[in-house]
Amino acid sequence: MERNNINKHVVILKNDAVGDLVHSLNAIYNIVNDNKNIKTTIFLSKLSEKFAFLIKNPKIEIKILNYDLSLIEKIEIFKFLLINKIEKLYILSPKNYYFFLPLFFKKTKFYAICINGVNNYRRPVKFLRKFLFKYEINDREIAFKRNSTKLIQHKLTSENDLHDIKININYDTSDKILKHLPNNYIYFHLKKKIFDELGWGLFELKNLFKKFNNYYPNIVLTKDIEVDENTELFKDNFNTYNIKSNDFKNNNSKVTFFDNLEGSDLYNVIKHSQKVVAFHGMMTNLASIEKKPVLDLFYCKINSWEDYRKYRNSFYEFKPKYKGYDFIIPSKDINKTLNKITFSFK
Repeated sequence: MERNNINKHVVILKNDAVGDLVHSLNAIYNIVNDNKNIKTTIFLSKLSEKFAFLIKNPKIEIKILNYDLSLIEKIEIFKFLLINKIEKLYILSPKNYYFFLPLFFKKTKFYAICINGVNNYRRPVKFLRKFLFKYEINDREIAFKRNSTKLIQHKLTSENDLHDIKININYDTSDKILKHLPNNYIYFHLKKKIFDELGWGLFELKNLFKKFNNYYPNIVLTKDIEVDENTELFKDNFNTYNIKSNDFKNNNSKVTFFDNLEGSDLYNVIKHSQKVVAFHGMMTNLASIEKKPVLDLFYCKINSWEDYRKYRNSFYEFKPKYKGYDFIIPSKDINKTLNKITFSFK
């Protein structure tokens, strides 16, 4: 570390969900690359802790917070800024508390993402924005296409045009995963909450898999970590591998269910897949890092114009942008959904 940079320190506040972390990767690497030889500390949430390998770098110190800050955590952040001489601080997770910090640390340059919402909602209020060294606005008042989160954060952290930075992801993964992965597979992640809202069950799931097998010989299935009735259902109907117990059950199925999969092992399954099909969220975002072909099942509950506006704007804000990405809006009628999948896969 250069002598004149010994006491310099950069902080990034990024304690939100995994998908949000993915959208911030370009910005984080911009910050690290523009502040070489300067100590960088990033605060992540417990939700994204298992995916800290996405930003693993000897220049970065990682600290973990809750998604919603407790009073004790707010005090700890304040103490951290008090003890360390912070040259620059980047607010990439626009929590209300963070916008009061510039009032107390006037020697620190604060960079931030601010939000303009409908009905004149402002985070932070205009008065507090005066204390920021630089900020970019995520303008959710815009009725139609608006800038993506990725672009807005890039503009905050770089003067150059947006381009995908080469991210060298270093992670440890179990060799047992690779041993049990089938060849030439499509990856599908099931979100039970959305399945239930669609009124789907095992019948609909098997019909989805039958459609997938028209294009790919094998399917890898995961679901949210929580134990539910689907866990036993999958074990009875599909090949099953439990990474924690290292147990593999062969049911002579074209579908292999990977139980208790998370973090770098989950990323490895996505990386080695031929295509990813998942409900919009963490999996589609992780797949975008590797530019995997994706069919995003963008589930919407639209009962009003305001609902439509919310979903449409959210889609533009978080939609990955590359050639292999596609999306459909799944229907409760499984046959309509299967027809949409056929059209997308052509």
